[in-house]
Amino acid sequence: MLRRLFLLSLTLAAIIGPGVSLAATPALRTVTVKAGDTLPRIAARTGVSVTRLRALNGLRGDGLIRGQVLHLGPVSGTKPAAPQGVYTVRKGDWLSKVAARYGVTVAALRTANRLKTTVITPGQKLIVPARTRPSVTQAHRPAARPTTEVRTLYTYVRMGVRDTPAALAARYHLSVDGLRRLNGLASYKHMVPGSKLLVPTRVPVPIPPRPLHQPVTFKTLRPLGVPVQIITVDLRYRSTLIAPVLPSNRLNFGSGARVGQLARNSGAQALINGSYFHPLSFAPAGDIVMQGRMLTWGRIPMALAITPDNRATIRASTTPLLRRPLDTSWAGMETVIATGPRLLAGGRLTVGYSAAFRDPALFGRAARSAVGLVSNRDLVLVSTHTRLTTTEMGKLMARLGIRDALLLDGGSSAGIAWNGAPVLESVRRVSYGIGVFTGYTGRRYVR
Repeated sequence: MLRRLFLLSLTLAAIIGPGVSLAATPALRTVTVKAGDTLPRIAARTGVSVTRLRALNGLRGDGLIRGQVLHLGPVSGTKPAAPQGVYTVRKGDWLSKVAARYGVTVAALRTANRLKTTVITPGQKLIVPARTRPSVTQAHRPAARPTTEVRTLYTYVRMGVRDTPAALAARYHLSVDGLRRLNGLASYKHMVPGSKLLVPTRVPVPIPPRPLHQPVTFKTLRPLGVPVQIITVDLRYRSTLIAPVLPSNRLNFGSGARVGQLARNSGAQALINGSYFHPLSFAPAGDIVMQGRMLTWGRIPMALAITPDNRATIRASTTPLLRRPLDTSWAGMETVIATGPRLLAGGRLTVGYSAAFRDPALFGRAARSAVGLVSNRDLVLVSTHTRLTTTEMGKLMARLGIRDALLLDGGSSAGIAWNGAPVLESVRRVSYGIGVFTGYTGRRYVR
């Protein structure tokens, strides 16, 4: 009798099929191994981890046999959906964009397609793994705060030999006339191979953290007994912009202007003098990037570099001097101001300076201006007409809690302005200033 009952149960199981058992046993899910399947690919497709698959099926390695049936565990509140199929990559796609479109993770896409990097190309076929249906418990959990957002940034591209105005415009979702007007061109004749044109692009960028302070504040303090004028900028605001301020509206440096004039003409809420320049031509001595365009380049090795989403850093250029004008210089940056020498690195005083700084007058006592970072979202501009050495200025910046700092031009060039009026006026005309603009809603650029 027992044997007959056992045989009957086997027959019923065969009729019902795999993945379904008798009522006394929890329902199980299974999958049959197909050609080309691996444990990671099955894990991505079903939503069951590789570790869980090994445990459920008594596997010690990753080896699988075609036709092998793998148990996925009992049916529960989290149930894998059917695979979503195959997607063909289009122009303008990137991996996180495709992942977001289908509700899967970048890691799942990479695993399902055996991708070693996140680089994808138009025409490439991608297996889209199944999206996991959330359980009742998961449905009541608050959604995780996104860490990135897609913003429209403007950048300059060169027309290729085979590019036409129509093809280039279509690539960036513009009409030909829209591309012409965006670049301020009188006719289409200026859009030829080799020309540099401004185009919009959609780029994922980190969402800035919540602001901690006012967008920009001004104070007068006496660290180490020295009276200094200090402007602090909270770069967590999307509407804050740090940019070079030139003497004229044209992208050239002309004959220079004093700090007060630069502040009045630009409308910047705060402004400090920039770095070194030629006394006759007013051409800056180092790299300057403004609105994603490289205006000048030079031998100064370090720079303040800021992305269009307001992450600031002090670092050296990774491009050799002779190749600086190329499109790869300071890639990803909107604003770059090369200056120095470096006063602080990681909160420690710098005592050895680059060979680029050879003028003995630089190290004597003089009025000083400097730029520093407390973090990549906290920018500080400091100026004083007290005569200090470079070492003394570095100690002063450290006392203010600044971790990384660069010296700006000093002496008769040192000056700082607030609300359109000079607090410390520069004695001489300077090549350019560094302006702080709040409530900015215009275009943001990326190099």
